[in-house]
Amino acid sequence: MTLQRTEPTLRRFKGLGILIGLALCAGWGVLCGALRAPYLVVLVGGLAAAALAFWLERDALVTPETAARKDFRLILAAGFGFFAVLGVGLTALAALLSTWWLPRL
Repeated sequence: MTLQRTEPTLRRFKGLGILIGLALCAGWGVLCGALRAPYLVVLVGGLAAAALAFWLERDALVTPETAARKDFRLILAAGFGFFAVLGVGLTALAALLSTWWLPRL
């Protein structure tokens, strides 16, 4: 009897890496806000979460159709720029809201 290898469960659902990255951004922002971390820590955490989301979705971003395009590197740079803006923005927003909301609990 042989076992068939199946695709890893995370890569089976397209877009799940983005949701994981966004959840990590929100969690990191709340943690940074609760600890009153400097903004550089918030920035680095947001960029790291954006890089993680980009890496988790690399199979969906790098397809044979997109790799054959002339502006493939520009598409990748724009994609990471979008993830970076979204990640840092969400992390900063979560940090700001947690510094305002957590002391009121």
